[in-house]
Amino acid sequence: MSFTLLHYSDPHFGASDSRIASAAVRQALTLDPDATVVSGDFSMRGRRREFLAARIWLEELPGSPIVFPGNHDVPAFNNLWERFTAPFQNYRKHLNEEEEPQAELGTLGKIVTVNSCTPFGWHRDWSRGFLSPMQGTHIANSFEGLPPEKLRILGMHHPLLASGEKKRALVSPLPLISNMLQDNQVDLVLAGHFHQSKVGVFPMDNAKRPLVVSQAPSICSTRLKGEPNGFHFLHLSSNEVTIEAWQWDGHHFRETSSTRFLKKETGWQSET
Repeated sequence: MSFTLLHYSDPHFGASDSRIASAAVRQALTLDPDATVVSGDFSMRGRRREFLAARIWLEELPGSPIVFPGNHDVPAFNNLWERFTAPFQNYRKHLNEEEEPQAELGTLGKIVTVNSCTPFGWHRDWSRGFLSPMQGTHIANSFEGLPPEKLRILGMHHPLLASGEKKRALVSPLPLISNMLQDNQVDLVLAGHFHQSKVGVFPMDNAKRPLVVSQAPSICSTRLKGEPNGFHFLHLSSNEVTIEAWQWDGHHFRETSSTRFLKKETGWQSET
């Protein structure tokens, strides 16, 4: 029997549709997953009331959802002092004291998460995502000793896959992150940020050991990016991953596609 994982992302309370948010809770209760992951951007501008609304919503989801912050979960530019001095204060106070939680997933394996958000920096676009060498060490230490047959899952807000202009919004530095994922034999990455559903393998050119990527769309934000709200529902085993993409049709969530991946000696491959 496979392990089921519900992947929500980018609810954006403060710019969310309450009807869809409620439908997402009902859908989660119906699917009854073994684990739920919400990959960041719980708020719109890092306000207390937005996090309180997100907390109420999270408490209605089944189990204890695994959560980590997104780039909108820090104070906006009208509160630069707090953005510089205590960027994740509201997130830690109202949602989760841990910015990078991890959890054992029964007998399946383990999920490790990292905070890919940088509240400020020398670059012009402060919404971009970065991972540091220290976070690479944290990932390695967290997976150390995990038997090779166990699934290794990494969660972060910023994505690995994009095309065209969106490539500049991928998590950085991508070559070093790619090496880190290979060195730690990560099997699956869960991300969000783009508000668009994307499922595939990374790296795309298969030059290295490919891994599976689930980039979920926004579950209930009104800030749509060319497609409806939705989520991913994953069926996991040690050598097989199936990702169902679900979309909001105006009344209900419906499954729109399913992609199956198998673990080979050379890495993960999509079965078409």
